[in-house]
Amino acid sequence: MKRRLCFLFPLAGRTKRLLDIKQKKAPADFFYGALALEKKFGGVHYVDLRKQPLGLAANAFLLFERVRNRFTNFGLSRERVRAFSNDFQTGDIVFSLTDSGSLSIGRYRKYLPKSVTLVGGFHGLSDIVNEASPSVKWWAEREIQKGLLGLDHYFFFGEEDKKQAIKRYSLDPARCSLYPFGVDLDFWRPSFEEGGAEGDGEVFAVGSDPKRDYETLLEAVQTDIPLRLLTRLKPTIKASQTNVEHLSGSLHGSAISDEVLRELYQKAEVVVVPVRDVAQPSGYSVSLQAMACGKATVISGIQGLWDKQYLVSGKNCLIVPPEDHKALRAAILSLLDDPELRRSMGRAARDTAEKHFGLVRMDQNICNLAAEILNDSTI
Repeated sequence: MKRRLCFLFPLAGRTKRLLDIKQKKAPADFFYGALALEKKFGGVHYVDLRKQPLGLAANAFLLFERVRNRFTNFGLSRERVRAFSNDFQTGDIVFSLTDSGSLSIGRYRKYLPKSVTLVGGFHGLSDIVNEASPSVKWWAEREIQKGLLGLDHYFFFGEEDKKQAIKRYSLDPARCSLYPFGVDLDFWRPSFEEGGAEGDGEVFAVGSDPKRDYETLLEAVQTDIPLRLLTRLKPTIKASQTNVEHLSGSLHGSAISDEVLRELYQKAEVVVVPVRDVAQPSGYSVSLQAMACGKATVISGIQGLWDKQYLVSGKNCLIVPPEDHKALRAAILSLLDDPELRRSMGRAARDTAEKHFGLVRMDQNICNLAAEILNDSTI
């Protein structure tokens, strides 16, 4: 029997994006190597993580789960697993691309067909309990342990998160892989070939990850540095900060297309990615996209900072201490006040992206992992 390769993630918007990718209107980043698997292994079966269950009782319990997850700040769903369980078949190899999805299929594995191989991907496993509401941390810890026990293999987007998760949850290192993110260099590109294009005088920040630290950024820009902020989060912007333009929304599920986001990168003077000091490699996609667009980028030097061997502060980016508004302000001003530094850093950023941050590394990793699992009779 030929084993199917399955990708489990939210499908909303991704179906249309497949056509857009073929027409060069969207990047292939957030298919996480699935398109490479299709080419190498002859097909991938996509399953919707957010499939709606059937029946009043199931939907009522799903509503309870959603309310519970919101108040506990911890995502887990039995009803979602039961809803998409029939989309899998015996022998499938399932790659889950979200933390909550990975824990859910592990925790509720009994609802899935027998002999499936569950490969859980994690963006910030070691931070999950810390982010849960204080009164339920004990429960979240217990459920994470149960979820991890149900998985056959684990992969992590950041080295520090992988290291801390192995230690915290006593995971077998042999069953853990690093899965570095890569960006579509053909799509994310400077507005002209040599890179480092001059912007419109504004600083740009984007992202709705709860680990974002827009409070520090807003304190850094005060009332004099022009800032364009694209996020679904609701940071506190003072009435006096007329220099801040808040574009409410996010890329997926909003009117902001990939092409518009690329234009926002390209027209920015500086891109800033402020993040709280966490082990999750938060902000990596925005940072790599901005660098690929040839932009001078300011990145928080968090615990989970990725690709430390390639990110050289002062050359291809600026790395500042997390949660330090004075250091962040100084970094932003140093770039705004020095056009030549911006240009040289933008060119170096694009060069680094071309050498190290392309889709090829993500594609190679997922293909190698799939081949390893297909050839391993013990899994």
